[in-house]
Amino acid sequence: MLKLFHKKSKTSGSQTSAWALFSNPEFSRLWCIGALSNTTRWLELLAIGVFVFDLTGSAFDVAMMTLLRIVPFALFGLVTGALTQHFPYRSILRIGVSLMVSVTLILGTLSMLGLIQLWHIAIGTFLSGTFWVVDFTVRRTSIGESVQQRFVGQAMGLDALTNNGTRILGPAMAGLLLQWLGLTGVYLISGVAYVGALLFTASLSSIKVKTVTIGMNIRASIVGARDVLTNHPPLTGLLISTLVLNLWGLPFVSMIPVIGRDVLSLNPFYVGLLMSAEGCGALIGALLITSIRQQKYYRRFFVIGIFLYLGIIVAFSQSRFLPYSVGCLFVVGIGVAILATMQSSLVILISPKHARGLIMGILSMCIGLGAPIGLIHIGLMADWVGPPQAIAILACEGILAFVLVIRRWPSLWHLQIFPTSK
Repeated sequence: MLKLFHKKSKTSGSQTSAWALFSNPEFSRLWCIGALSNTTRWLELLAIGVFVFDLTGSAFDVAMMTLLRIVPFALFGLVTGALTQHFPYRSILRIGVSLMVSVTLILGTLSMLGLIQLWHIAIGTFLSGTFWVVDFTVRRTSIGESVQQRFVGQAMGLDALTNNGTRILGPAMAGLLLQWLGLTGVYLISGVAYVGALLFTASLSSIKVKTVTIGMNIRASIVGARDVLTNHPPLTGLLISTLVLNLWGLPFVSMIPVIGRDVLSLNPFYVGLLMSAEGCGALIGALLITSIRQQKYYRRFFVIGIFLYLGIIVAFSQSRFLPYSVGCLFVVGIGVAILATMQSSLVILISPKHARGLIMGILSMCIGLGAPIGLIHIGLMADWVGPPQAIAILACEGILAFVLVIRRWPSLWHLQIFPTSK
């Protein structure tokens, strides 16, 4: 694991601004890696979707590319988390970034030579999703360990700020690159960005923190996760809540273009405006999160974020007026920022130090298991009763499921003062 850098360079208690965390070189490097990789992720997501649709004319093929990007969370989340107990974070992250440098440059070369085919893009998308698992599990855990414990929420907020900011920047860049340089330019620019990220990984701290492993091998570490969750009930509730959110909440995003075209009768420009509203709200939400100092309220912020997200989705589904729909999605984005930041922060704060990467891996697996099922669910429901009704039904199901989660794990709502790490 990454060692916390020398005490003199840590953010001192007298520094009250979250932005002061950038004086921490370890945090700054991890943040820059996230900024570069997230920009390329959103850039490729739009560019590949447009290119595949132009190539095949099939919306199903486009949906499958999204699915290929998410499936690795279910397949590799737990394994990646277990690997963090046996290998330095820096090494895992460097291997992941190196893989993406190779993948993007190979695909860019194939595109330049006119040899690229759909299956090449599919493999590249799957590998990109695999790196996303590494980024979510390893880099975000590293961010939590690169700062003093009382600054974990602010650090995660700044990372969420980057992710949401690049959701706006990446698609804009993708449109320009596709128009001027085609898919070749998208992949080659992505490769250059990943090279930059690789340089930042090379300068990360190479000293491992002394850890206590749950077992002598990967399998033993995975089995040991049961003991960690048994001894920390709020973690179990957090993981089940994540599964609920990805089953009944996040899939609604796939219906936004349909709502824009068929319900609001918008042209493509205004559909893009509609879709960007959530990202703008999440950006503002991430900025607000960085100002929160009272960690004892983190669990409640997480719960409120989920209820806010699901409740506003229902309101959005009933909208027939563009400004109201944009406003709903803006508030949804704020909810996303709150719950996503609190989600990762709570894993760091509640989990035993030796198991943080493992629990983060299980968290990513919950995302990977819930999202594909949720996407299929909302797709079938939309064909049956229509997109607006499908969104409302799924969100109401999610609210009911989350109420049951809170009843089963009431500690998710309890105030908790976390001891300050030394």
